[in-house]
Amino acid sequence: MSTQETRVAERTFEEFVHATAGRLLRTAVFLVYDRHLAEDLLQTAYERVARRWRRVAAGNPEAYARKVLVNLAIDENKRRARRRERPVGSVADVERLVASAPPGAGGGEFDEVLGSLPAKQRAVVVLRYWCDLSEQEIADALGISRGTVKSHASRAMAALREHVKEGRVHGR
Repeated sequence: MSTQETRVAERTFEEFVHATAGRLLRTAVFLVYDRHLAEDLLQTAYERVARRWRRVAAGNPEAYARKVLVNLAIDENKRRARRRERPVGSVADVERLVASAPPGAGGGEFDEVLGSLPAKQRAVVVLRYWCDLSEQEIADALGISRGTVKSHASRAMAALREHVKEGRVHGR
């Protein structure tokens, strides 16, 4: 690759990062419930995308970055479960980082409900309802079947409904 080709590729990657940083950061915060950890995971995801930029740039680099990010978040959630550490920060912290917060993400109660879900169920909910991905795109991102996506979504929504029914969400 010539010097000029390298500069064009770098500039294109920089544009990609600039265009996707807000969306991917919000996704990461929803996945791990720790703003600082979300930033670290996003940085790691961007590093992995950069290493494979020539290969992924022709396809859908955002989907690839999201898949890397989700896998990193799931791995981190597994590590946390083993260490039993509590995350710092909340989804509400995203508002300070990115101007547009997701509808209904007021922190507190929403954090409690979504944070109570297992990592893969939370990933399915975030990718489906926040990132607006199809079942097949979620299956590809998580490396699972569409049926597993459906069952994770069903279980997650049942758990969320139960929280609402019990009045936890609205403080009843």
